[in-house]
Amino acid sequence: MTIKTLPVDKNLAAFSLIEMSIVLVVIGIIAGAVFKGQELLESAKIRSVVQDFQHYALSVGMYQDTYQALPGDDPKASEHFGSTESGDGNGQITGKEVDLFWKHLNKASIISSDTAPSSKLGGRYTIAFEPSAEMHGNWLMLAKEGGAGLLTPKQAQSLKNKIDHGNNATNPNQGQLIIKDAHGSTGRCVKGDHLNLEVTTPECVAYYKL
Repeated sequence: MTIKTLPVDKNLAAFSLIEMSIVLVVIGIIAGAVFKGQELLESAKIRSVVQDFQHYALSVGMYQDTYQALPGDDPKASEHFGSTESGDGNGQITGKEVDLFWKHLNKASIISSDTAPSSKLGGRYTIAFEPSAEMHGNWLMLAKEGGAGLLTPKQAQSLKNKIDHGNNATNPNQGQLIIKDAHGSTGRCVKGDHLNLEVTTPECVAYYKL
């Protein structure tokens, strides 16, 4: 029994290869555009966090200029704003004063919300007094609930680059912005005097000096 084969149209085969090449090029362009778009979105979120840190630090300065006290810690807040509870005036924003911090700023018409705000990267901003032995005073902290890691080391480095300069930008333990390991992430974010950029999971917490 003889099996007949159909003749191959060489022109058609060549045309198909050209089509395939065009499709692959188009897919590559689309993939590149998507990747670039993700990079731009990530960069915009980082810039938003930088602006948040600077905005809330400026808000504290405005409050101090007007009321001669720290928001949350203000011992005369109830006199200024009526029903709002006052702080103890010891210069340390701790305990219930952490929530009062946002309430006082809101009552003073400096910020629009009276609760801890979230960031474009997720998590929430809160206040931490002396979060470690070498970090004195009050700090604005950005983390997930319970101090869990929010930022990857790469994101934390991007924040450092936009806020601090020189050696302070490369050392997570120095500068206006301090980066620390999240709870249960020892060595996963900070490795000596630099960030552990090999890690790609969210292991970092950020602190901005007020």
